Amino acid sequence: MELTEGYNWKQCIRELAHQSGFSAVGFTSGDPLEGLKEYLEERSELGYQISFEDKDLQKRVDPKALWPVCETVVALAYPLPLSAKPREGEGVLARSAVGEDYHRLVRKGLDSLVISITAAGWQGQRPLTQVDTGPVNERAFAKRAGLGWVGKNQQLIVPGVGSFVALALLFLDQALPPDNPIQSQCGECTRCVQACPAQILGQVHFQANQCISYLTQSKECLTEPQQNYLGNRIFGCDTCQEACPYNRNRLDKEDELEKEGEGLEGTRGVDLWETLNLTKSQFIRKWKNSAAGWRGKGILQRNAQLVLQNLNMIKR
Repeated sequence: MELTEGYNWKQCIRELAHQSGFSAVGFTSGDPLEGLKEYLEERSELGYQISFEDKDLQKRVDPKALWPVCETVVALAYPLPLSAKPREGEGVLARSAVGEDYHRLVRKGLDSLVISITAAGWQGQRPLTQVDTGPVNERAFAKRAGLGWVGKNQQLIVPGVGSFVALALLFLDQALPPDNPIQSQCGECTRCVQACPAQILGQVHFQANQCISYLTQSKECLTEPQQNYLGNRIFGCDTCQEACPYNRNRLDKEDELEKEGEGLEGTRGVDLWETLNLTKSQFIRKWKNSAAGWRGKGILQRNAQLVLQNLNMIKR
């Protein structure tokens, strides 16, 4: 494939990706990420890894270990739904858990994109795709693809969009010209570091297993300090992202739409008592199609109980 033809394909894929619902697109090679494997090994030795992470470190840093013919990795950002604030006394969902499971939405977008690329005349093999649960480190490849930079809150910040996005990868068996990475634009700002409930940001190694978002999904027994960290969060944690100036436009838009009473795709508020007393059929009806439902009824009920305790609505 000639270089000029490659740039034409890049433009084509960008346009098709936007038509499929993605807000940003970046390209990088299928080569391994330099230095990431060593960093992950150090982090693992410190005991900071989380149970969801793939244990095969080579697959996390090298797309060819997943798909040997991979030559290009396309990183994509999919916007999370705009949502309303919780009411007083409710539990709080992260934006990634509002509405239909984002894995399904992003998967639909990827399937649409693959169909469109094929229809446009792509001569390579059918592209491989990944949404969140695959082994390849999406955030690191998105960074190298120039999709955004990784902020001090460990989130990928996409210029003009912010960090409230779901990441996905598209693997191609033909080489396209890579995009240049973006330098961090966080500067001296430490708002996210200061806002983090667990105070784990700003370190050389990120203690992912102490992140509130992880704790709300973990099946491990939470210590008393960890239980307190949850505050009123029932699933996920957006605190560090809400403190980030690059998300200000999005947060203002949510506030504006909430005042107008329209345009929002759901609420981040959860009835704690209802959740605590969920039957199996109620859980399936209410949570089956949500990203918050994947860990099961028991985890949500445990979190609801902890939040009720933290709000002094029941005794410990």
